[in-house]
Amino acid sequence: MRRHLLVAACAGAGIFFSFNTAAQVKGDPALPVAPQLVKIEKTGSKLSPELQKLADNASGARKILTPAEKAGMPNDAMNKYMQFEDGQVVVDITIKENLPARVALQQLGLRITGEYGRIISGFIPISSLNKLASLTSIQFARPSYKPRKLSRQSTVALRQLTGFGKSPAEPVMSQGDTAQRSAIAREKYKVDGKGVKVGILSDSYNRLGTADIGIAGGELPGKGNPLKSKKAVEVLQDLKDSSATDEGRAMAEIVHDVAPGAELAFHTAFAGEANFAQGIQDLANAGCKIIVDDVAYLDEPFFQDGIVAQSVDLAKKKGVSYFSSAGNDFNNSYESDYHASAEQILGQGAGFAHNFSAPGEFPRYFQPIYIPSGGTFLTSFQWDQPSFSAGGAGSESDLDMFLIDINGNIVALGATDNIQSGDPIEVFSFLNNTPNYTFFLVILKFAGPDPTHIKYNLYDDAQFYLTSPPIPGIFSPTLVGHAKAEGAIATGAAFYKSTPAYGVDTPRVEWFSSLGGVANYFDAAGNRIAPLVRRKPDITAPDGVNTSFFDPFGNGDIPNDADILPNFFGTSAAAPHAAGVAALMLDAEKGNRLTPEQVKGILSANAVDMDNIYTPGFDKGFDFNTGYGLIKADAAVAVVKFPAQYIKDLNLQPICSTNPDATRSWKITNPNPFEVKTHWLLLGTNNAAVLVRRRGKRYFQAIL
Repeated sequence: MRRHLLVAACAGAGIFFSFNTAAQVKGDPALPVAPQLVKIEKTGSKLSPELQKLADNASGARKILTPAEKAGMPNDAMNKYMQFEDGQVVVDITIKENLPARVALQQLGLRITGEYGRIISGFIPISSLNKLASLTSIQFARPSYKPRKLSRQSTVALRQLTGFGKSPAEPVMSQGDTAQRSAIAREKYKVDGKGVKVGILSDSYNRLGTADIGIAGGELPGKGNPLKSKKAVEVLQDLKDSSATDEGRAMAEIVHDVAPGAELAFHTAFAGEANFAQGIQDLANAGCKIIVDDVAYLDEPFFQDGIVAQSVDLAKKKGVSYFSSAGNDFNNSYESDYHASAEQILGQGAGFAHNFSAPGEFPRYFQPIYIPSGGTFLTSFQWDQPSFSAGGAGSESDLDMFLIDINGNIVALGATDNIQSGDPIEVFSFLNNTPNYTFFLVILKFAGPDPTHIKYNLYDDAQFYLTSPPIPGIFSPTLVGHAKAEGAIATGAAFYKSTPAYGVDTPRVEWFSSLGGVANYFDAAGNRIAPLVRRKPDITAPDGVNTSFFDPFGNGDIPNDADILPNFFGTSAAAPHAAGVAALMLDAEKGNRLTPEQVKGILSANAVDMDNIYTPGFDKGFDFNTGYGLIKADAAVAVVKFPAQYIKDLNLQPICSTNPDATRSWKITNPNPFEVKTHWLLLGTNNAAVLVRRRGKRYFQAIL
């Protein structure tokens, strides 16, 4: 896609505000000037605008830059998320059906890092990008932006340290081991995860080169461990990128604290979306019965199971209990029905504006957004049409999103040719290096039929203004992507000091733990279905805990604990705690008969109920903020340790029949929090029986 920006004259205006909560800014600013006009030409290129720019720069084809490009504005903030190595860039390439793309891509120099479904990921020479665009076997190519790691900087006061002195004879223990009662479970039921292999997916394991120090200190299994754990972590694939922080090793330390007898394996999830999906299968094929990740790609579909979610579900079918970080995005999302208009507010041919106002209210085409000076705006914008990369059916509409400053200038935009790419997704970013903090979002439909539903998540520093009247749809659920796959056990976070083990009667969820409730509107193949809202997150586990080394934000220790060790916050820290408990459960069961559905059900049924902080009153039972609550490891292991106690008898009740001489019916109720297999026997002559579903309930129906 090539574009031309026509600059309009404008004047500035001041806006005053005060903070309400972490995600809300008081005020209702309006754009005081006419916006910059834009002319966009979609050329049907198989390269995303970002890759096309790389290709043109490398070939010298770009001699004249637009005014905005000279200023380094649109899309340039995404450069820091692109992954480069020796003149190569990591890409996700969507291939067409039944065409020999793999060989052609390798002939262009693609070093494949993963293949799954319709996506091939890998490093390709920038000099080969124009040749890539000419391949008939591909649908589209885009940069594989660095996925988001779901660790979180603490919001409590921090003290900076230069070192974390500790004795090698005293391994660092996660306080979450106490908060979720897994220490009690190990002692009481004599389990440690022996015989169970846990796989971890994150950025890197030993990019820093200090894993041996952790092994020698008893933090990780391996040769040189002073305790009993001598079998080294199996590293299937690591990441060498200079920005990698070994977050995967920090997760491994937590799993090892909770289940010190379990074997560990690692695979990076950062070398492309197909690399992530394939890594799940590689870990499953390596014998991992439990897998945990803390990674989220920005272009995973919101309303359909993408390839990572599909890989999670396949792993579950193989008997793997899969734990995924729920996310750290609280309710920082906009979600609404699409409100079409005839307004072309950015110029003729640029597209028709979405109306942000509620029906009957005065139209609003510029949504105000707060971005602090020095802060970053990052978004993934999507609508309810199928993703070609997920199942082969593609988007029929092309929507674009623009970010405009208070002076009316377009400073960033997402304007992919979505009909060519087949994916109803726009990802873009903006670094606010100005003193201004008020910006405006515009959504335009460029081509195709109107969608019925749209959504974008705000990441990093951007916040919503509290307009008058409020814009409906702000503060919506943010738990998206593979974490809401049917096969995933999505895990929210609770600060370990906000749990009963540390004196709090009712555990409190972290303010940032992502809110669930986003529907799927399509099956994996891209067929429209009735809105499917899965119960996510499933559970909550502790975060804010000690590790021996992990300090990605450089803030050192928190003053809330008595030690000087760095604290690991975020659902990234919560998920490995839960995975460690699952290892204890599988160890307790011994017979290798515990299914992923039973693991999830038992953890859910043995949890401390928590409250959804976004609803009034106390939410009893499941809620979309905390799932079924904070897991209790000792109770979950106890259920598994004594099998006779954990499968309850099915309840059988007769149901009135309109014709009892021909049909007799009974209602079967399953009191267990997981699926169970049923068998029945009919005695007599000429009897038959079927199991049918009526009005969402299960009935056993005997036909005489």
